Amino acid sequence: MFLTKRHHWFSFIFCMLGGILFFIYSSLQINGTASAQEENTITIAETKQIKLTGHQVGNQFSLCYQLPQKNKQQRLWVQLYAIDETKEQLLLKTSNEEMTQVKDDSAQSWLTTQDFLQTPTEQELIFQLPEETKKLKLTIQIEEYDKEREESYNLLSLNESVFEIPLATNSASSETSEVNSGTGSSSEAVSESASEQTATEGSKEVSNEETKEETKEETNEAGTATSASEEETLIEPFKQEHLYQKTTVSQTFASIEPDYTTDQSGTYPVANWKTDENSNVLNHQGNKDAGETWDGITTWNGDPANLTHSYIEYGGVGDEADFALRKFAKETNTPGLFDVYLNVRGNVQRQIDPIDVVLVVDWSGSMNEMGRIAEVKKGVDRFLNQIEGSGIQDSVYMGYVGYSSDGSNYQNKTCQLGKFSEVKETIRSMTPETAAGGTFTQRGLRQAGDMLSTQNGHKKVIVLLTDGVPTYSYHVSKVHTQADGSYYGTAFSLTQDQPMNTSFLYNGYFAFDQQNNYKWINNTFIATIGEAMALKERGIEIHGLGIQLQGDQTAGYTKADVEKKMRQMVSADEDGHLYYESANEAADIADYLEKKALHIAATVTDGEITDPISQPFVYEENSLSVKSVGSAALTVQPDISMSDNTIHASGLYLGEGQELQIHYQVRIQTEAADFKPDTWYQMNGETVFYPNHQSDQKALFGVPSAKAPGKEVMIKKHWEEYDDDTSSRPETIYFEISRSPVSNENSWQTGYLKLTETDAQDQATWERSKVYALSEKDGTEYEETRLLPLYNNQGETFDYQVTNERAVAGYEATKVDAYTWKNTKVFVPLALNLIKKSAVGEVKLTGAVFELTGAGETVTLVDQGDGTYGLPADTVLQKDQTYRLEEVTAPAGHHLSKQTEWLIHIDAQGNTTIDGQPVTVDDHTITLEITNPFTEIPVAIRKYTVQKEQQVLLAGAVFSLQQKTAAGDYQEIASETSNDVGTAEFTILEPGAYRISETAGPLGYDTIAGDYEFVVGSDGKIQYQGENVAADANCWTLTHGNQLKPFDLVVNKQDELGQALEGAKFRLSGNGQTIELPESQESLAVFHFHDLTPGSYTLEEIVTPTGYAGLTAPVKIRIEEDGSVLIDEKLQPNLLVSGEKNNQIELIVTNQVKVSLPETGGNWHGWLAILSAGLLVLLTGSYLYVTRKDKPSLK
Repeated sequence: MFLTKRHHWFSFIFCMLGGILFFIYSSLQINGTASAQEENTITIAETKQIKLTGHQVGNQFSLCYQLPQKNKQQRLWVQLYAIDETKEQLLLKTSNEEMTQVKDDSAQSWLTTQDFLQTPTEQELIFQLPEETKKLKLTIQIEEYDKEREESYNLLSLNESVFEIPLATNSASSETSEVNSGTGSSSEAVSESASEQTATEGSKEVSNEETKEETKEETNEAGTATSASEEETLIEPFKQEHLYQKTTVSQTFASIEPDYTTDQSGTYPVANWKTDENSNVLNHQGNKDAGETWDGITTWNGDPANLTHSYIEYGGVGDEADFALRKFAKETNTPGLFDVYLNVRGNVQRQIDPIDVVLVVDWSGSMNEMGRIAEVKKGVDRFLNQIEGSGIQDSVYMGYVGYSSDGSNYQNKTCQLGKFSEVKETIRSMTPETAAGGTFTQRGLRQAGDMLSTQNGHKKVIVLLTDGVPTYSYHVSKVHTQADGSYYGTAFSLTQDQPMNTSFLYNGYFAFDQQNNYKWINNTFIATIGEAMALKERGIEIHGLGIQLQGDQTAGYTKADVEKKMRQMVSADEDGHLYYESANEAADIADYLEKKALHIAATVTDGEITDPISQPFVYEENSLSVKSVGSAALTVQPDISMSDNTIHASGLYLGEGQELQIHYQVRIQTEAADFKPDTWYQMNGETVFYPNHQSDQKALFGVPSAKAPGKEVMIKKHWEEYDDDTSSRPETIYFEISRSPVSNENSWQTGYLKLTETDAQDQATWERSKVYALSEKDGTEYEETRLLPLYNNQGETFDYQVTNERAVAGYEATKVDAYTWKNTKVFVPLALNLIKKSAVGEVKLTGAVFELTGAGETVTLVDQGDGTYGLPADTVLQKDQTYRLEEVTAPAGHHLSKQTEWLIHIDAQGNTTIDGQPVTVDDHTITLEITNPFTEIPVAIRKYTVQKEQQVLLAGAVFSLQQKTAAGDYQEIASETSNDVGTAEFTILEPGAYRISETAGPLGYDTIAGDYEFVVGSDGKIQYQGENVAADANCWTLTHGNQLKPFDLVVNKQDELGQALEGAKFRLSGNGQTIELPESQESLAVFHFHDLTPGSYTLEEIVTPTGYAGLTAPVKIRIEEDGSVLIDEKLQPNLLVSGEKNNQIELIVTNQVKVSLPETGGNWHGWLAILSAGLLVLLTGSYLYVTRKDKPSLK
């Protein structure tokens, strides 16, 4: 009971205190957005391992964690459950892209990072909560990785890692929203102060801002303004009415094409004019009646002060033309140097739709730096003057917004949109001398948009001037996310975000985009760009000038980043070019504003000229200039430059009466190898004028053409021959002609000119006149392509002279004058060239020795090593002399020539004879060919075999000497048989490649071809790669060994009658082998034992045919190394055979019948048998003796 009552009292007291606090809080309305956020932030846990905080915004919960320990590898595992009255729901989706869903060993789902994080570290996870969520349950694990042990472990125990987080109810959320929307009263004092200041201005058109949202703001210590109540109207500029304008058709024009022609004289304007008849320049005519008909004026003096002639006009004539162009050139007093003039005249736009223009000017404190605010004041004045003098002021309506931040010391003024004539003086005086406060660009744009919101069909233009990042903006309630992921504000409360001196919001917050995704709002650009995007979408054109912009270090923006965001605020033209410029100097501000005025009023706005200089012309250094030549002075100076041999002009703003004239000089480059004198060359490529560089529409200047005169030269040749013989004159002679001075060391300085016998004027003179070109090279590549200009690149006259003549054999050249040369024929002492040849094979020979005697001396000719012989150095044959030539030594392998002496005579006229016969002298050289007979070369080959380790010479071997043909095969030229000393001899009659081959071996010996190849040189020396050359022979002799052929033993088995007898078996043993025949069960009568080499053998009959008596004893056979055969020590007749067949031994083995007669009757039967057998034996023996007396027979 006590507890119950106590609980009721506690609830009552808590509610009372809450109500009191809420009442005080709502009444004072002093807490800012950041304060409310801090109050809604709860600390979940704070230990040495982790700090956890949470923050709820509507149905979104932000979980922030810090892992504070140093130099650890850790990661956090998170389970967050949304709990309502009936269930728990695990939340697994978060805005942090580093978090990923994983399952632990028990298959529970967690959120954690893919990798371990280096501590200390801080992360934020944002969760979308289900609608009925009452509270949250959070479970965490901290996993740490131990590098040494290469394993990880959990830092927290279970009871340390589970937390319940209460959430605000819907009523609490609403209440919180109201707290976040509270406003203070301090801004009212600021506003009131500003109002009092406005009253003192005394101008009904200029007012300090007193809008409701700006009178309810106060800056807190954190630098963020207090939040507005949700009950305030949400500003959604994208939903405001589109401002309908009259569709303005861009002024277009048809380009007027200049007319050129190209013929043999060059390229030049068809409709042209020049300063006089002898001018080397042709300029393009102007047009007539602003059309494509040329004016027909063919000559005028080219005075650049003349502003009437040769203009190509567009859109009208004279002062009525929208713009006009002219380009012409004229010669200077320096040859080859030309003045070039380009004129462009502008005008006021004759038809202009009404336009509403609001200047939105940054009056923040930084505008005091470097005189920026003063330049703004000056620029506004020039802007107004330009409009005022343009004649279109009745179509212009103007307003002015000067903005900074709130505060009693800061100025925020506006001049409401009005007719130009009514507001111009007010606007002229509005810009203050000094500025102060922050940069609230969004409010300035919003105020300008409000001024332009009237539906009047006028063109709507804002001109924004600011020098820095916006440091104030309205609180963003909604954003729009673009395809690239960037986003901008689309709905705003009247609460101000006030980071003060940066665009960075220290206490960022979230806002929904069009897909109901939360987007982080952490800078003022999001709101400011959104405001500008809304204005552009409504049809308002925004032009912007960034004044000496700097980066925002606090926000992490570079200067380029800030400029990129500025470009997002401005509009683009039809071709996508942005209306944005940067002012790098304070003085650029005034120029910018004047250009904007001209942009509205003039026909030439931000125009461009591109004027490329063409070959063979080059720009003359430091000659480029521009000046104003119109009735009205130029108010905006264009930028002109020269780069890549092209004149560039940009930033041309030309209104009524304004005309500029660009002047520069070019030189014609006459020194180029391909330059053609007296040929028209265009000075420039297509010269283009863009009245507005943001448009592709272009107009073309007429391009002038110029030329440089050429030079003609002549050449003359005189001939003198002492013997009146002109036959030695060449058909063509070449002269080297030089020119000077040249200004470029790379320019050609010499060329060639030829004269031929067809240029002969008489017997003694060749001549050419009116020569306009030279050749780069002489000889076969001669071609007259180098034309002769009169002067060089600097206009200095060329001096052409013949400086050299290519030498003519037999003549001496002398220069007579600059263009005349004389050739005098001279006697040239003669050289001697002997060609030494072999009588066979036309081979040139070295190694001969010649002596030449004459003119009081004897010299030995020099062997040149290639079969030719010449005089020693400094030795020549003079005229009127006789010389004796003698061959002293013949070349190796050759005999002396049949003729060994020759008489050479040169008479006084230089005619030459050898042994009284005239000879032709070629190139001052006497040539004599001498042939020597080849010395016969004996060669031999020695035939031998080895017996008892001694060489034994063999006779009877046949050898072939063969010569290699041109086709590469060998043909026999001789065949010889080795004699008793084993030698076959040959004679070689000429050098060449040879081969000796054995074609038949001696009787009983093998035949080995050998094919010994060798070469006989022209010097008689033999080149052979082998080593079988006899050292003891009288001539070059090869050695060639043969082996005794093996023997075949043939045993014939027969009976006493000579009939073949089968059934025997023989064994032959000896020389380490035993052979039994037959090897199988077959029956043979003839037994063949093959390949028996010298040695001793035993033949045994080991099986005797049935009924016959076998050999009584083995047969002994011995084969000697010389091929002799002994059977039972009896020398057999020669058993050697020729050819490839083995040597042959043949034996006849006869078996006798075994007789056993029966003993019946008397003894006469036995005697009869014996007698019969005896007779039979006698007959058989006689027969065998007669028929086979050369074959051994064994029984």
